[in-house]
Amino acid sequence: MTKYKIFYKFSHANGTLIDESWDDPLEFELGDGQLDFCLESCVIDAQVGKLQTFLLSASEAFGNELEEAFQIMKRLDFPQTMMIELDSVVEFKTPIGDSYVGCIDKIKNDDITVNFNHPLAGNDVSFQVKILQKQ
Repeated sequence: MTKYKIFYKFSHANGTLIDESWDDPLEFELGDGQLDFCLESCVIDAQVGKLQTFLLSASEAFGNELEEAFQIMKRLDFPQTMMIELDSVVEFKTPIGDSYVGCIDKIKNDDITVNFNHPLAGNDVSFQVKILQKQ
C-alpha cells in the first residue's frame, strides 16, 4: 500500500475548522483508517509538494443526512445511570458485539431521538492538503 506524509486542514465549507495537521504532519497508509475514504481520495488526486484545496459536497464527503438514521428510543433502552442530554454522544453494542455511535437529537418525556448519521453528514467540507512525501 502507498504511504503518505501530509499537512492538511479540514473545515466546514463555511471555514469552521474541524481538524488540521500543520505543525505535525500526518503519516498514514492508504486504507489504514486514519483518514476517511473521501479524504483519502483527495490525497490520491493531489500532486506532491503542491498545496491544493478540495471542496466536497455533502454527498461526496460523508453523505446526506438520512431520516431513517434518526431512531426514537425509550429511556428504558439506556443504562439507568447514563445522563441523557441533548447533543451527547452515546454508544450502543449489538448482541454480536458491534458498536454504533449516535448523538442525542431530541428529548421528549421518555422518548429520546438518537441521530445515527455520521456527525458531518449533510455538510459540505473543504480539505486542504500538501503532500510532503509519497512512497
